[in-house]
Amino acid sequence: MSDIWQLIIKSNTLNFIIVLIVICFILFKLNIKKKAEDLCNEIRSYVEVSSSEKELAEKEFEKVKKKVELLPEELEAIKNSTKNSVESLEKKIESEIKDKMSDIDNNANRIMNLELRKFKSKLTNALSDASVVLAKENAENQLKNNAELHNKYIDEAIEEIDRIEL
Repeated sequence: MSDIWQLIIKSNTLNFIIVLIVICFILFKLNIKKKAEDLCNEIRSYVEVSSSEKELAEKEFEKVKKKVELLPEELEAIKNSTKNSVESLEKKIESEIKDKMSDIDNNANRIMNLELRKFKSKLTNALSDASVVLAKENAENQLKNNAELHNKYIDEAIEEIDRIEL
């Protein structure tokens, strides 16, 4: 047995065993197994969280994908709604313009008729005044030129006065 001890001492086997014991002691003190398990658990939870986030992202992606698929229909509906609104507004504005034009035309005609009546009235008054003046001048000229006519009018006036009963 002493040969074996001599061989062990002289060889690197003893050194290897001592280093192995020291490494095992250090590993035992550092508790590598627990740290490895903790690290494994941490990685596992990270993978689970990533997995659930991936599922949520996929669900959200599907929602967005459906919205994108419906987008052309929504755009078409918006276009149609806008077109209908514009056409309705256009018809309403055209109707209002026609009504305003009709009102303006009626007002213009009414004002024109009023002004025409005023003009006719003024013209009639002016013509009446002129014809009265002309008739007076004509009567005066006839009376000056014809003395018999003067006497005739005086006689007619006297007869009218005599007919009146008091």
